[in-house]
Amino acid sequence: MGKTVVETIYGKYSKYEIVKDSGTFSTSIYLYKDGKHDGSYSSVAAAVEAAKRKG
Repeated sequence: MGKTVVETIYGKYSKYEIVKDSGTFSTSIYLYKDGKHDGSYSSVAAAVEAAKRKG
């Protein structure tokens, strides 16, 4: 349980991190841009695609 960085994507000007937060009953996927929360996603693949579009 806890937060783990699943993937890091480097854009032209920013660094995107996909973070998986595993709880007791659920798992959440977050996208961080330069250390700040940038969105929540239902899957890692959706977060990676969003980071690539934004980056």
